[in-house]
Amino acid sequence: MTTSTALVIDGLLVAGFGVQHSILATVRTKARAQKRFGIKPLTWRSVESLSNVVYILIAAALWQHVSQTAWHVSGIAASMMWVVLAASWLWYWQLHLFEYDCGLAFGSTTLVERFAGRTGARLVPWKVGSRRWIRFPVHTAFFGMFFAIPHMTYDLLVLAIVLNVYNVIGSILYDKRLEKLSGEPYFAYKSVTGLIWPPVYRAPQGAAHMTMPAPSHWHRPAMHIPGLVVGVAIAVLYHVTLGHAQLGVADSARAAGAGLLAALLTGVVLGRVCRPEARSWDQQQTDLSTTVALAAALGVALWAVAEWVQHGSPPVFAVFLPLWFTVQYLGHVVAYLADRRKWSGVDERVEAEDLVIA
Repeated sequence: MTTSTALVIDGLLVAGFGVQHSILATVRTKARAQKRFGIKPLTWRSVESLSNVVYILIAAALWQHVSQTAWHVSGIAASMMWVVLAASWLWYWQLHLFEYDCGLAFGSTTLVERFAGRTGARLVPWKVGSRRWIRFPVHTAFFGMFFAIPHMTYDLLVLAIVLNVYNVIGSILYDKRLEKLSGEPYFAYKSVTGLIWPPVYRAPQGAAHMTMPAPSHWHRPAMHIPGLVVGVAIAVLYHVTLGHAQLGVADSARAAGAGLLAALLTGVVLGRVCRPEARSWDQQQTDLSTTVALAAALGVALWAVAEWVQHGSPPVFAVFLPLWFTVQYLGHVVAYLADRRKWSGVDERVEAEDLVIA
């Protein structure tokens, strides 16, 4: 196969991800899913995320590696690029752990709701951290995550270019959807924030003056310590089962298996160890999903760093999201089901206590 043919295939694989992601995310698709299958738009996020994971694993198996070098940077410049690369990935994890609610973003909370026979989960607009200035900071991180590579081969360059072209297009489309769904409050937020880059000259204070709900998933950080411990254990599991994972069918299959095993173990352990401390069931699930998210993200990050130190380069990017999503999504569900009564009966006990006090 010629180099140009390989790069065309790689470009189509990346573009295909954007096409399927955009189609599944449209308001029309979500409306049809709700009408035909009774799946609410927020619950549909789990379908979107599952589709993303499956697509990425298939794309990694079909990816055509091209060894020709687009650029190779060394010395101080290379060190600076490595710093930007690492910082961008760490920012990506930080955004999902602290500036978003992973359980709602990935759909695990709404699936747990179905098992519990409850309703009411909803996305809450926060202005914490970088979201005070940028509406889609995760999309900002993508530029450093995929362009700041000191040794850039042509297939990675195609990945970075096509992915970030879609990154911009997808941000614009998502912005339009939120305008329709949220109305005037979103327009007010939009007027003082940037899509991907902060409005330094137009609105340097960002959304500081706007009143928005405070995030509720880190109100007691100590409760998430079990997630730290499990995250370390997951990293060890990945090191043993995946090692320095690369592209190809075999590594994609092993990544899928490792993610499922880690999700099962994470759910069982955290479901048994964690205790509900909040009075409301919604807050309990926010706390549980955050603990699971911490374990899922830390497991991938520690494993990647360990392999990077040992081999001089990180494992292939294509396994990061599948591993993280699988543990977050299934781990949260398994954690709830592992001791369902513990998480389901608190509201009734609280009501009874309130009646006694009254």
